Amino acid sequence: MSSRLIAPVLLAGALSLTAGAQIRSSGLEDVSGWTSNLLERGETAISDRVWASSEADFLLSLMEGLNIEEMTEAERELLSRLLRSPSAKPSGEDADALQAERLRLLEALGERRAVAMLGRQVDEVPDGVDADAIIADNRLAAGELGLVCDQMNPEAAERFWLELRIICGVESGNLAEAELALELAAGEEGADPWVTETAIAIIAEADERPEARFGSGLQVALSQLAELEGTADALEAARPDLAADYANDTRNPLALRLVAARNATGAGLLDSPQYRSLYLDYVNVPAFEPETPADEALYLLTQEPRPMSQPARDLRNEGTLDIEDEAFELGLDSPQASLETRQADALVAALEAASDNAVDYRTMAGLFQEDLKSFPVDAVTASQALEFANAALALQNASLTNFWLDAAEDAAGGASRQTARMRGYSMVLSRERDRGAVEAVVSQLVGDDASPEAEADALKLFSIWAGFDISLPVAARKALVDASADEAGTPGGALVAMEAAARGGAHGEAILLLLNATDGAPGELSPMTLQAVISTLRRFGAEADAQALALEVAGFQP
Repeated sequence: MSSRLIAPVLLAGALSLTAGAQIRSSGLEDVSGWTSNLLERGETAISDRVWASSEADFLLSLMEGLNIEEMTEAERELLSRLLRSPSAKPSGEDADALQAERLRLLEALGERRAVAMLGRQVDEVPDGVDADAIIADNRLAAGELGLVCDQMNPEAAERFWLELRIICGVESGNLAEAELALELAAGEEGADPWVTETAIAIIAEADERPEARFGSGLQVALSQLAELEGTADALEAARPDLAADYANDTRNPLALRLVAARNATGAGLLDSPQYRSLYLDYVNVPAFEPETPADEALYLLTQEPRPMSQPARDLRNEGTLDIEDEAFELGLDSPQASLETRQADALVAALEAASDNAVDYRTMAGLFQEDLKSFPVDAVTASQALEFANAALALQNASLTNFWLDAAEDAAGGASRQTARMRGYSMVLSRERDRGAVEAVVSQLVGDDASPEAEADALKLFSIWAGFDISLPVAARKALVDASADEAGTPGGALVAMEAAARGGAHGEAILLLLNATDGAPGELSPMTLQAVISTLRRFGAEADAQALALEVAGFQP
């Protein structure tokens, strides 16, 4: 999960460097690409020995074995922080090739600022990576079209620069130059059809024009130049930093700003209070009509029951107010469930509607975090309390998770395997690990009536506990021993190498071995491998990374 709340303005400033090949040099070439700190403000390096005690050729083979597209969010965050951490240059003849692969992985992870900085400092740049284009594109997003046009190299023939020539021709009113650039683009790599269509519409002064796009600074600049209309679909697909810019611009329609804010919040570029504040403005618009479960929930949660009139109170006190008269309390025309019941139902519906995607679910949980903290426990059923606990766990709030687990167990008349398992994972997030509570969880999870799936879930939890130094009761240790006979296929050599690298100070090598082991599916690791992975992360002080990975293994919504 991304904890980097990067203000888009700061990001724009960080990338507003003067480029080299396409735009004049900024002098960044004099800084070592290995020792440069590519981390955001507030982030800490994985280690100061990321590439120390390792050979470049081995590190290169480990990097080349990674599949970014298949990685979970926790894996991507861990790899990103590793690659952006400064360290001394590794030994070996393949150091330059390793640096190029590092740059390629950063580009695949979407780390634009890091790519722009590192790309100016390496001798070998991978195909498709253009640091100058990233710098120029970011300046376009910041509204500096005229400056970028003044500084660009008119001889550049790559697609980005050809498209920029088209836009610069239109912006300056030099239609001949714009038409020439269109012809050149058609003869080379070919411009994006949307760019071509929009440019032609401007030149022809056509009334019908494409919809705005927000996938790049270049698209934003052309959309503004052509005065194109934004749409919800375009903002859902927008690059997150550009979505954050749109959400923060009060000149834009409120409904579309909200769509953009959801995008940016999911990426960690806006925080939940910012998103909620904007959403509250939206639901408080006069004559507001809810369209989504989240709309309905937040709207209801802003409502308060209307007080009954004095005669109605007197009738209730006398015992003569029947159910039809409940309408007096809520100010409604017909009897219906209490407002709190409707609020709880709506909140659960909003969370469930987002449950297919971990990022969406966490964003939704963050939106309603204040409500989860204040909602009256006596208005919630056992199943609703369980959903609230799951949302709290997605937010990595251990105390709130346990509050709603207590409520769920009270309403259900006791603990269940589900509540015990969730409570077990909440212990990973907390320093309070009461021995009795640990044993109570184990007693619920271990038993002859446990299904194979339940046994597998319990073994994962016990392995994670071991990685977090939570003392295992005898029953948990016995379950792990009984399962060890089934681990013949465990990659023991890789585990030994990972732990040896960690102990030997080769921290980057250890994490790359770890990511090759998890391989986009940490939930499928054997108990022994899972324990080793968690322990290795914690050896570096990467507690938050270990916790995020543990919740992904659990199948909750971290």
